[in-house]
Amino acid sequence: MLQTLFYIPHWFLDGPLVIGWLVFGLAFVAWQLFREGNSTEVWSFVPVFLLVAAAIHFFIPNVEVMGIDPANPEGPAIVKGLAVRGYGVMLLTAIVAGTVLAMLRSDKIGVTKDQLLQLGFWMMICGIAGARLFYVIQKSDQFFADGVTVAALLKIVNMTQGGLVVYGSLIGGTIAGLLFMRINKMPIWKTADIIAPGMVLGLAIGRIGCLMNGCCYGGVCSDEYPAVTFPPGSPPYMRQLAEGDLLGISGTFDKDSENLFPVTVESVTEGSFAEQNGVKPGDQLQIGLSDGDYLRFKKANPGNDGGMTFAVVNSSDGKRVSVPLDALPKRSARTHPTQIYSAINAILLCAVLWFFWSVKKHDGQVFALMLILYAIARFLMEIVRQDERGLFGTNFTISQWVSMGMVVIGFALFAAVMNSPKPAQQSVAA
Repeated sequence: MLQTLFYIPHWFLDGPLVIGWLVFGLAFVAWQLFREGNSTEVWSFVPVFLLVAAAIHFFIPNVEVMGIDPANPEGPAIVKGLAVRGYGVMLLTAIVAGTVLAMLRSDKIGVTKDQLLQLGFWMMICGIAGARLFYVIQKSDQFFADGVTVAALLKIVNMTQGGLVVYGSLIGGTIAGLLFMRINKMPIWKTADIIAPGMVLGLAIGRIGCLMNGCCYGGVCSDEYPAVTFPPGSPPYMRQLAEGDLLGISGTFDKDSENLFPVTVESVTEGSFAEQNGVKPGDQLQIGLSDGDYLRFKKANPGNDGGMTFAVVNSSDGKRVSVPLDALPKRSARTHPTQIYSAINAILLCAVLWFFWSVKKHDGQVFALMLILYAIARFLMEIVRQDERGLFGTNFTISQWVSMGMVVIGFALFAAVMNSPKPAQQSVAA
């Protein structure tokens, strides 16, 4: 796991970055005018560059990361700058790789590489917006706990620590792509077929970003399965702490309760912290977590001990236990490496779609097959993931519900395109 690669200092954001971006934008537009001549397509980039410049100047300072002051760990937080996350870097790499893969076949369907670049740009913008919107809807109870406020809105646009959902990006990117292709009179299903392998290649790379970020994690697994562990402060570590796993407790975590991290104890590990403090099966616990950033800092700097603890309250007898952070393990329990499974699955799916393009009978079949196969794989993957709760009174997560709908849409599309004209002969070596 490598959430943060480095920080961009505040002084750099306050001027040089905006100026550099505008110079780059001016050079890019000048180069396009030199290559393509005066056209609407070239000038359409200008408002985008200006919008990004405005965002850098007005928005980015609001999402700079506040961190612990090493000289005074329990004192006021200090500004560390804009965090460059491993997740974001992998996401950018995924977009570039997917676009390049699609461009390898652009000439086969009469689409220019410039058109694909513009298509990829708008799909990227709308895909990220859709991914964030999907996440906000999924976690609406966290974002709007205090209602619709300015703080909540700032929290929504702050994506420095991840918070994107693949299905949201697929929906947002697909809608943007269809609109762009229609406006620019591109062959919709031919184009959809050549971008489908690139979309899942991008997904494979993006899942490595999930591993670096610690999100999209699996459930606790036994020794006979492949596993990964995560450091203090990471999402799976904090989840396991909230559910009592790291204290030696096995029990039922009530995800729908309004109370804070309620756990009904089913069993207690022999010799664990929980057993040493008299926790027994049947107890009802309320676990109040410590700050994740402080926990991460303290585990990395054991000599800098402020004595911070977090509380476990036993509702059965009212007993309150102050748990020292030193009592916690340095790594999470073993978890299913679902990020790696998802990446491998996406690479295999990319290969299937790439070769299926050469033997398809009708335009649109490659894209339809992507919807079907990815939805089935995602539905199954949710069984071993543990970062989403069930919806509508069932154990099915929101991603599983969307998967079921996507399978139906995929089969319907596959059937619909059977009535379309057969594509021209394509080179198997392409």
